[in-house]
Amino acid sequence: MSKIEASSSKALPTIRYLVLTIFFVVALATLLVLTAKLEADGTMGFLAEHKDYIVISEVLVLGILATESGSRFFYGILVLRMPADTAAAMRFIARIIVYGVILAAIVSLLTKNAAAALTAGAFVGMVAGFASQTVIGNAIAGVFIAISRPIHVGDNVTVGGNDGRVLSITLMHTVLDAEDREIMIPSSNIVTSVLIRHKDTQV
Repeated sequence: MSKIEASSSKALPTIRYLVLTIFFVVALATLLVLTAKLEADGTMGFLAEHKDYIVISEVLVLGILATESGSRFFYGILVLRMPADTAAAMRFIARIIVYGVILAAIVSLLTKNAAAALTAGAFVGMVAGFASQTVIGNAIAGVFIAISRPIHVGDNVTVGGNDGRVLSITLMHTVLDAEDREIMIPSSNIVTSVLIRHKDTQV
């Protein structure tokens, strides 16, 4: 299979997830507008007193569906440009952020208190910050390694007590060939640990 065919086969499911995401977002917006119109016209009947719970159900169900399909689309785009583990980590962080928005909206509807919604949003933001700390740290270290190039593919090195030949260098980690196994070392460890390049290395 050619590279063009491989890219096309990967693009098809990605486009499908994009279409699904747009559909769920449009469906949510339509239902919210319809619910508000029915309430304004006084045609909701006995459901009017449960209007908030109806809106919460709409936001929860369609919000989750849109988030999941959107995160798959996001991952499909990222995995074409970066290693799969990095793309998965970025997708996880994006999902946390969007779920935080959904949680804040639901809390606001339940409590009628904007401060409570902001508190919920701030909490989720803090969780996302902790979750992304390692990812961002490795990404920054990976950029530094790419610029300074302290090691090259084929170098024989020792990093943090691990010996091996450098097989590949990505944004998030470096892979060492240690004869009977491959060792994946996070980029931040490369920057912060003592790095030994052995004299038999050909640069």
